[in-house]
Amino acid sequence: MIQFKQSPVIFDEEAHSYMLGEKRLLGITGLIHSILGLGVYPEADPYVKDFLIPKAGSRGTAIHHAIQTYDELGIRQTIQSVNTRQGDRYEVMEWDVSRELDNYIRHLNGFVPLANELTVSDNDKYASQIDNVWQRVSTNGIWLVDTKSNNLDRYPLCGYFNPAYFNNREDALKEYLSWQLSIYAELFEAENPGLKVEGLACNWLRQDRAAFWVIERKSSELVRELLSTEYMFTDNGPVYFHHDQSVFGITPNLPATNQETIPIVPEDVISYVADLIKLEQETKAKLDEAKKALRMAMEQHGIKSWDSGMFKATIAADSIRATFDSARFKKDHPDLYDQYVTNKPTKGGFTLK
Repeated sequence: MIQFKQSPVIFDEEAHSYMLGEKRLLGITGLIHSILGLGVYPEADPYVKDFLIPKAGSRGTAIHHAIQTYDELGIRQTIQSVNTRQGDRYEVMEWDVSRELDNYIRHLNGFVPLANELTVSDNDKYASQIDNVWQRVSTNGIWLVDTKSNNLDRYPLCGYFNPAYFNNREDALKEYLSWQLSIYAELFEAENPGLKVEGLACNWLRQDRAAFWVIERKSSELVRELLSTEYMFTDNGPVYFHHDQSVFGITPNLPATNQETIPIVPEDVISYVADLIKLEQETKAKLDEAKKALRMAMEQHGIKSWDSGMFKATIAADSIRATFDSARFKKDHPDLYDQYVTNKPTKGGFTLK
C-alpha cells in the first residue's frame, strides 16, 4: 500500500484548529471565503447561525465518521452520535446516515480507499484535512475526494462574483470545490515528493440524493498565489489580505456609479487597523506623560539609571551634538559634494495617518 507522509501538524477536531508546535495555522475555508468570495452565505439571522447551521454541520460530521469507520474497519455503522452546539449549549444528536453511506459505497466502485482525514500543510500558514484519498483500480492513480452534504437549493450563487457567473448552484459549489481540492493537491504533492494526484472528485451526499463529480484542478501558479495570502489574528478571528484579487478573475459587485473604486483591502482589515491606530495614539499619549513623571522623579532624587525589574530607565548626560549642513555644503561646493555622495536604492517608507 502507498505510504503517505504523516504531517507534524496536529488537528483538534472539537476546536477545529491546527497547531504546528506552538504555532497556530489556519484552515483554507476562511481563505476561500474571504479572498475568492465563494461559499459565502448571505447574512443569516441568529436562529440560522446558532441552530440550523450547527445542526447541518452535525449531520455532515456524522456522515464523515460513518465513511471513515467503513473504510478503515469495513463496518457499516450508520447510526452516529455527534455533540452539537445549539445556541449557548451543546446536545448530543443522533443521526441515521444509512442512505448517505450506501451512496458513498456505490461511488467507491472502481476505487480503493487509502486514507481518511489526511492532514496536509505548507507547515507555515495553512493546513487542512483531505476527507478521502482513493486509488483508482484501472490506473493505480491517486484521487483526492471531498464529501459534501450542502443543500443545493440554498447554496449561494456568488460572493464577490456577479450572480450571472454561475449557471446554477451546483456549478457554484463545484467552483468552490475546484479551489479547495486544488489546494489539497498542491499541499499533498509538496509533502509527498514523487507522488502525483491523478484526479479530484466530490461525493455529494444528501439523504436519498447523491452525485459523484469529477472536479477540475486549478493551475499550480494560481493556487500558490492564493496560498501567498497574508493574514492576521484579531479579537474577531483572522482577517486576510491579498494585494490583487483580480488575478483570480474576481469582479467585485459594486454600484454602477462606483465602478472605478475597487476595495483592495477587506472592510474587517480596515476596521482592525483603524482601531490599532487609535489605540496606539491613546497609549503613546499616556506613555509620554508617564515618561515625564518618571524622569522628574529620578531627577529630584539624583538618579541617572533605574532598573525596576520590568523596565530600565536611563537619563543620558547632556552633550553637544555636531551636525553637518549638507545643503549648505552642496550649495557652496557642488563639485566636491558630488564626489562624496553615494546613491543607494532605498525602499519607500510606509505611513499610516
